[in-house]
Amino acid sequence: MSESLWSSWLNDSLGSLRTRNLLRSQRPTLPTLSSSEASIHQRDLQAWVTGLESVVKPYQEHANHTPNIVLDSGCSEIRSLKLFSLNDYLGLASHPEVCKAAAEAALKLGMGPRSSAIVGGTTGMHRELEEALANLKGTQDCLLFPTGFAANMAVIMSLCDGGNVDIFSDELNHASIVDGARLAVRSGGTNRLHVYRHNDMAHLEEMIREGCGYDPTLLTQSQPPSSSVCGCDPSLLTQSQPPSSSVTLHHSSQETSHGNSGNNSHERMRYEGTPTLSNSTAHGIQSQRPSAWPGRRRMLVVTDSLFSMDGDFADLRALASLRQQYGFLLVVDEAHATLVCGDRGGGAAEAMGVSDQVDVHVGTLSKAFGALGGFAACSRDLKSLFMNRGRSYIYSTALPLPVVAAALAALKVSSRESWRRAHVWNLVDRLGSLLGVPALSPVVPIVLGGEEAVLEASGKLLANGFHVPAIRPPTVPAGTCRLRVSLSAAHSMKDVEGLAEAVKQCGFQPVRMEFLEKQVQHNVAAAKAKAAEQYSLFSMHGSRL
Repeated sequence: MSESLWSSWLNDSLGSLRTRNLLRSQRPTLPTLSSSEASIHQRDLQAWVTGLESVVKPYQEHANHTPNIVLDSGCSEIRSLKLFSLNDYLGLASHPEVCKAAAEAALKLGMGPRSSAIVGGTTGMHRELEEALANLKGTQDCLLFPTGFAANMAVIMSLCDGGNVDIFSDELNHASIVDGARLAVRSGGTNRLHVYRHNDMAHLEEMIREGCGYDPTLLTQSQPPSSSVCGCDPSLLTQSQPPSSSVTLHHSSQETSHGNSGNNSHERMRYEGTPTLSNSTAHGIQSQRPSAWPGRRRMLVVTDSLFSMDGDFADLRALASLRQQYGFLLVVDEAHATLVCGDRGGGAAEAMGVSDQVDVHVGTLSKAFGALGGFAACSRDLKSLFMNRGRSYIYSTALPLPVVAAALAALKVSSRESWRRAHVWNLVDRLGSLLGVPALSPVVPIVLGGEEAVLEASGKLLANGFHVPAIRPPTVPAGTCRLRVSLSAAHSMKDVEGLAEAVKQCGFQPVRMEFLEKQVQHNVAAAKAKAAEQYSLFSMHGSRL
């Protein structure tokens, strides 16, 4: 009886996904020593384009041959694919120094101690990487995690331990933030979750004031309210600048979906909230400003810095301003911005000049680092809390040493070869101009609307040798299915121009995304103002020559 119920449920679930064009399949490729290309058997490519299961098992065909199976790529049945689907933004996963570091560590040290990091898995190499990441982020210390997902889960759950926390989360935050917040609410009876409209600082401030019983008359000193602007200027994202603000549904204390541009379904849930954590410095958490919160609840604001499906940026300056005014703890997930933005690759917070206003910098080693793992850069006290309260840290095995060695090498290469960041941003500008779509970061969405349209477009591109994934619900909201282009320093300008031409040949008209267009307009205006200021300074100094 039980078996038949499960079989029926499983068949219905898969059938529903298949009917709605939402069923995913694994598509094995032949690995190559490249951060922008892969090989695939012609029969598998045809199956992929037509939506059928893979038919070739390359790992069996090559079982008795050299492990470097790409040597067979000269075969007439092997096709090459340009990958615009990876998160290897600087092309470091295949960098010779990164590969060498991983190989040497594996040969000399194996995988390293296979134990929880807190039991016996931490080595000097792990600490070296943690200290290097802390230096990159400008914090006292750092804690490594097995994945970025695990890092967000541990950080949010630890900070909400004991209850009495109000969590404020952007509606397009990554699934790991969504799940961490949900779990915190369900495990702590007095925790509450409030979801503010995407990048809408006015909405966030309204929720802080109204949803948490804020009474400004209780403050012994007042501060001006924050302003609201449309976003940040990408021209600032490759260089650091000193500290601004930004809209979408009031998701609080009622049935609502915590939407996410990261990747996961966001079923409706009831929010029951909490918070008031004080400002933090390099030495930990400062004393709270004079409180306007009668219940003394702690507040936690969590956001992505670069949103993974729309490619836009959180208004971190405005968040920093609100943090100073209301005294919440600010956690920023810099997964897609670390090593990509800022003078030193410190991320969007560095680029916007507000790194010191972020209490916890969450990041990943699996994107621009080209390796694997996650981290949280913060004060020593917060690190100690995450080590002792973060279940996804405590009950996970430490990162393998070859991975740690690869990440250390990647960090050094990214510092020395800063041209990689500049090249990626040049590709962003070029693709945006060729396609006439908002391109704010190395993540460029081409929104087509429905599932059938985006699957057809992705299939046409695949047949022409370009892998650009079709992103559908639940990863993105219904009606906003898109081609998600990921750019890398491993791509050439010719690669991008070829992709743009292939996209145009698909014949689909992209759906306008007004909030992205507004951010582009804001950025253009900011860039013009900056150029005018520089010209004025040049003229002034020139007149003195």
